[in-house]
Amino acid sequence: MSPTPGRLIAELHCHSVHSSDGLITYDGLVRTARRRGIDVVCITDHDTIEGAREFQARARTQSGAPHIVIGEERTLEDGSHLIGLFLRAPISATRLSEAVAEIQQQGGMVLMPHPFRRKDGLLRAVAQPTATDLLGIDAFEIFNAKGSFGDNERARSLLPMAVGVFGGSDAHYESDMGQCVCDLPACGGVEESLRAMIRREVPFAVKGIHKSPGSDERRYAPLYYRIRPFVRVPKVLLPAAKQVYRFYRNSIREPSPPVLEEVYRHA
Repeated sequence: MSPTPGRLIAELHCHSVHSSDGLITYDGLVRTARRRGIDVVCITDHDTIEGAREFQARARTQSGAPHIVIGEERTLEDGSHLIGLFLRAPISATRLSEAVAEIQQQGGMVLMPHPFRRKDGLLRAVAQPTATDLLGIDAFEIFNAKGSFGDNERARSLLPMAVGVFGGSDAHYESDMGQCVCDLPACGGVEESLRAMIRREVPFAVKGIHKSPGSDERRYAPLYYRIRPFVRVPKVLLPAAKQVYRFYRNSIREPSPPVLEEVYRHA
């Protein structure tokens, strides 16, 4: 994936080692972003912005590093997820309305990731969403590379409700990065460009990996989770086991760059 002059390739949904379930290191992020032509990475760790702050500070001193945007994927009281982008402080609220207000007070943007994911989508229990269900939401994730074909298709049903859209890889390992990116024009600074895209004020495209009808969401270590009720890895060995799986995921399972197709275009 080669960047085009005057355009930005942005990864809007990415988890670092500071996230509860992320294993992307700073060096791994920079290396992968360079290889895959990613200019901007939004760090959206679960319930913290410490990783985003650290990565942003380091990237500002390193030539060739991607632009890092501070975000957070907040876990709400009912288990659903909400992303705040362009944050200056962590989100403390766990009620939806309060979290939305908190993000807005910071001047941030409110993003709804994977709206219909069974485990943590904000609209997972809503049979027929209406514009009322999207009040306060600046954009929803129209394509999530981790999500199932069915969940992504349902997300498209929200398009007529006049909010913005974005796509994201929901990356937890370096190999996941770039599985869904936004290709947008550079119009001023990076933040200005992203805000214009999210509000659908400029032409842009969401590009993601192919999803076949019936395909399920991305799974990690499926064999381990099948045997976990019977065999547990001792806690003392978990850090090493995670690094072994990280090596497998990045170097063996998915060593090639993802092949992307256009999944949404705003003209």
